Amino acid sequence: MPDTEITDIKETSSDIVGLLYNGTVDTKGSLSVLSYSGTSYTVPGNTPIGILQILQEAGTINKLSIGDELMEKKGILLLDGIGNLSFGDEAGWYVKVNGERLEDVVLSETMGLNRYLLNEGDVVLFILGDPKGMVSESKAYLTVTVGEIHEVLAEPVSTNQGNETVKPEQDTLNVTTNEDLPKLNEKTVEEIEKESSPDESDTKSSNTSSTGDPEILYSGSFSLPSGIVNITTTGGDYEIDGDTPLGLLKKLMDDDKISDISVSDKSMRKGGILFLEGINDYHFSGDKTWFVLVNNILLKDYLYPDTDGLNVYTLKTGDEVGFYFGEPARPAEDAEAKLIITIE
Repeated sequence: MPDTEITDIKETSSDIVGLLYNGTVDTKGSLSVLSYSGTSYTVPGNTPIGILQILQEAGTINKLSIGDELMEKKGILLLDGIGNLSFGDEAGWYVKVNGERLEDVVLSETMGLNRYLLNEGDVVLFILGDPKGMVSESKAYLTVTVGEIHEVLAEPVSTNQGNETVKPEQDTLNVTTNEDLPKLNEKTVEEIEKESSPDESDTKSSNTSSTGDPEILYSGSFSLPSGIVNITTTGGDYEIDGDTPLGLLKKLMDDDKISDISVSDKSMRKGGILFLEGINDYHFSGDKTWFVLVNNILLKDYLYPDTDGLNVYTLKTGDEVGFYFGEPARPAEDAEAKLIITIE
């Protein structure tokens, strides 16, 4: 569950805030989302809007601005702001799932942020910036890994306009309104659709993947580490078992097989696990992260921290351990960099 809070962020036009949140969220079956028009909508928890609502209810996000200008025409909700960070002249919020941008306005039926159903293990990026730019260069972003999926709704949205309830073809849940809430977004439907339409170059780039081979940072056999090792993280030093994936990396660094590792303890308080952010020059940036396969089985540290945590999982002689920098939802061979170690 969320372990960081996005507080009242003061924004200026030139501020680069960077990473606001990185963590795992277990979804709820359905929940109510309030738009700034005053209308509440019931959405599945395993949608991008549902994920943000869960973060808000947990106190991780202190404010969420949701627009419903396109509800009547397209049946979708729009993400206009997180905390005090909202769309401006040069930047707006957009969403990527496993590296693919959701064209929520153009492909509203399948990619609407209140319609697109997420799966366990999906990596969701909420980004404030230029969709054609790098995530690491954007104004702000959040990274959420989808945890356990609970029962979801067949139909994600419903709306209430005036005294008449308008329903999609399938049955929907309750809707309430609050006439006194302010309407913050003055953009028209036509302006929103025009801004959201992808150009030809953007469409081509989203369907293109790199064909280059991954950089091999290390490949070979290594003796099974033993005893306790000390590992430095962003929040302090920790003693962990040497026969764990992070313990193995520390030993590789001590033996000059790799030059550097970067580890975060942001999930230590709630999950009891350390998070691998970087090896050598490859660091977590939102689009890509480090993930670990042991004997070709993915360690789901975000779902099973007690057994799969990189500072918890016990390695044994004969194991093949792969560290991959890329998108966990894609095949390991698509990674940008990797280390392959056979434990002796």
